[in-house]
Amino acid sequence: MHPIFNHRIEGGIKLPHIEGIETSEEELHSCHVSTVRVQSEQAAETLQKPIGSYITIETGKPLSRHDHIMSVGECLAEVLDRVLRPHYHGKLCVCGIGNRDRIADALGPEVARNLPLKFLAEHVEGNFREVVSLEPGIAGINNINTDVLVNGVAKEVGADCLLLIDSLTASEPARMFQTIQLSTSGGLNLIERKADWSALGIPVLSLGVPMVIPASILLPDQDLGNRLFTSTEIQSEIAAAGRIIAYAILRVCFPSHSMAESFILSGLNSDPVPFDPDAWTS
Repeated sequence: MHPIFNHRIEGGIKLPHIEGIETSEEELHSCHVSTVRVQSEQAAETLQKPIGSYITIETGKPLSRHDHIMSVGECLAEVLDRVLRPHYHGKLCVCGIGNRDRIADALGPEVARNLPLKFLAEHVEGNFREVVSLEPGIAGINNINTDVLVNGVAKEVGADCLLLIDSLTASEPARMFQTIQLSTSGGLNLIERKADWSALGIPVLSLGVPMVIPASILLPDQDLGNRLFTSTEIQSEIAAAGRIIAYAILRVCFPSHSMAESFILSGLNSDPVPFDPDAWTS
């Protein structure tokens, strides 16, 4: 997890006063949203974090067991709209980072699979000139650094903005499966990955959900090296998070579709269902 996400504003725990730091809290669609904006070079140097916004959506319970899954999706869609709005009318590249065969690391590929972009591009206009998606795989398999692959594709397709989707590492058990984190300043603390996203030369935003936790946090008295732990229910958590994130991206990119249409479309590739746009109302 990005260290800046460890700071909470409610409950008497606050970020120390630093010139160039702005914080805000709000309740949005049954979720708690915390935003930290690093606005100056001095503040960035003090926190050792790039200038940008760091946003945490707290859902209150694991995504797979949430009673109001559409509310979480609408909350994320509203937050995504705010950070992506400056890039509307350009070309957006959604990059699903991770290893589909390693389930805790499969959030990025799961989201990418849930985006029927070719179908939508042929039938509806949206907020972006074009939306494309990419699953670059991992260096452990293809022996190519992920940022190198993404950089090549982004330049080839003429992307104006990159949205990274990936599993994150939690800093405490309560964060796992219950927070959605966004950053406008490049990559978050992605699982076992290092990359220089600034080399792309375009805005890079990142979005993720904590899916693992270091053994050193759960068992501080034992030397378990760099092992990561997750839940026996990780498959359900990945499926739920992948559907929610894909839903929110579709709501932002193609706002002419209703909530019901976007939810159906977000499952079209993984669980096909009959879809008749004329049968749904906003």
